[in-house]
Amino acid sequence: MDVIESSSDELKMSLMNKYRETFIDKLTLRDLEELQFYLRKQYDKTSGWNSEYRLKFEFKLKQYFHEEILRREIASIETLLSLLQPQDLKI
Repeated sequence: MDVIESSSDELKMSLMNKYRETFIDKLTLRDLEELQFYLRKQYDKTSGWNSEYRLKFEFKLKQYFHEEILRREIASIETLLSLLQPQDLKI
């Protein structure tokens, strides 16, 4: 395992511990896939930012988080979603 992979795993575990009860334990596989899709589609190198997918992403997250939490912690939540795998969910 290289340094980047190790750091990524440590970050993932830290974020999973932080959001386990409030988010990960409630997250469905379908919602995870949907949120990751919106996250990927928010930006395209050729066309730039796509606000439609950003709005869909935020709307979906509001099912799990209060708006104030999203405002403060959106970067951490986005990072966690980019690192999560289906096997990380409580199914």
